[in-house]
Amino acid sequence: MNLRWILSGFPTAAATVLASSPAWAARDDQNLGAGTAAIAVIMLLAAVVYELPAIIAFMRGHPNRWLILVLCTALAGTGVVWLGCLVWAFMAVHISKEPSGSNGGESGLNLAANDVQKVLIENPLGLAQLQSPLSPSDPVDKLERLKRLFDDGAIDRAQFERLRALIIGG
Repeated sequence: MNLRWILSGFPTAAATVLASSPAWAARDDQNLGAGTAAIAVIMLLAAVVYELPAIIAFMRGHPNRWLILVLCTALAGTGVVWLGCLVWAFMAVHISKEPSGSNGGESGLNLAANDVQKVLIENPLGLAQLQSPLSPSDPVDKLERLKRLFDDGAIDRAQFERLRALIIGG
């Protein structure tokens, strides 16, 4: 609303009303609006590029996605950390939830993920494995233990005969 013709006789009041009227404010906002919108778009694009490693990590379901987000937010301004986070976001091993599913091909870290062969771990130092003095798998040891239980009175004659038959029979 233009109030010039209403306040033409009062120059000071007219200037005050005109400066605070929506018509004058809109004229200034039109010039600032395009610049503000451009700056907002540029800042939004910069924020997306700045957080790009974290966005990629979250989209790929990276196991360390929260750490990548923290590093990108706090330290990515150096450039080196940003590049490291970007590489790290792409290096997650994909393991399919289905037993017959693909684990993402045969390249990079997926070579280790697709290696489903059982590995034999040998005793490199040749250390003897410790065995208990009374191995329950040895029938002679079992019979000796059973005889001691019978002699100590822990079991009666019927239990002794039944357990001895089980040990001897197999």
